[in-house]
Amino acid sequence: MKNSKKEIATKRMEILFNNALSNAKNNPGLAQRQAEIAKKISLKFKIKMPFEISSSFCKKCKKFIAPGIASKIRLGSKPKSITITCSYCNHTYRKIISQ
Repeated sequence: MKNSKKEIATKRMEILFNNALSNAKNNPGLAQRQAEIAKKISLKFKIKMPFEISSSFCKKCKKFIAPGIASKIRLGSKPKSITITCSYCNHTYRKIISQ
């Protein structure tokens, strides 16, 4: 019974995240709300969010930042890395790409 609830919650979280990505440009308020609901689902059912979903939230202000719309994404060369800058709070963080 618990596994079926977690599977349903995971699917619902993915659906909400995909809808948030598609609505990010035209209706950012709706996209923000859908992303918040997806995050609340993961907290309620104690499900770890996949990397692609968790990396779409700012680490400082906790808002949903759609790639390219509400954030700047840059690639680094020396240590291969991705630099993400939130457009809401201007917080910058890096993710090092392992080889």
